[in-house]
Amino acid sequence: MFIGNSLTHYNGGLDYQLRKMFAQSSPKLLIYSDKVAPGGERLSGHYSKGKALRRIKEQKWDIVVLQEYSNVPIINKEDFYKYSKLFVEEIRKRGSNAIFYMTFSYKANPEMTALLSGSYLSVGRELECDVVPVGIAWDKVLMRRPSMEMYTDFKHPSPNGTYLAACMFYSFLTGLHPSISQYTNGLDAEDAAFIQDIAWETVSEWKKYNEPTSK
Repeated sequence: MFIGNSLTHYNGGLDYQLRKMFAQSSPKLLIYSDKVAPGGERLSGHYSKGKALRRIKEQKWDIVVLQEYSNVPIINKEDFYKYSKLFVEEIRKRGSNAIFYMTFSYKANPEMTALLSGSYLSVGRELECDVVPVGIAWDKVLMRRPSMEMYTDFKHPSPNGTYLAACMFYSFLTGLHPSISQYTNGLDAEDAAFIQDIAWETVSEWKKYNEPTSK
């Protein structure tokens, strides 16, 4: 279950992308995924409006992914921590694991990557939750292949960006290289392979230096 906003729901949604990646894996993998991700929503809004909490309580999810509004982990760390903690408590009451989706910088502000990374990692460690470092992989793509378009505007992901996020979650959850799946979101084969390798490299390095902590 993904709890987030447009960074989660763009290009069909991460839940959809993961279902396609799992279904086209060899051997085939199965996943049931869904999302509550209206545009512009913050974790504070999700908590006060109640829909996300109801979906969390409707069934026992193996994993609930929390994605905060793009710059809140930088400009309002107190709110980010407060509502992350409240959500994690509710998620664990259901016997589920909470993990965080570390988002990426705005197109014109690459310096956001380090700030987002520090904030998500700090909250993850404090709450003993894993963090999927999409933002770090995003930065690698931009550094190694600046010509690859990762945005549709100043902050939302292009199909390349959403595919990178899907590859990150696929590798993080399965321990497999994304190339195990034939699904590429319609990307050029060379571009898809490049993104897959970045995702695999980033997840492997992250898990080496940041041991999984989710309860």
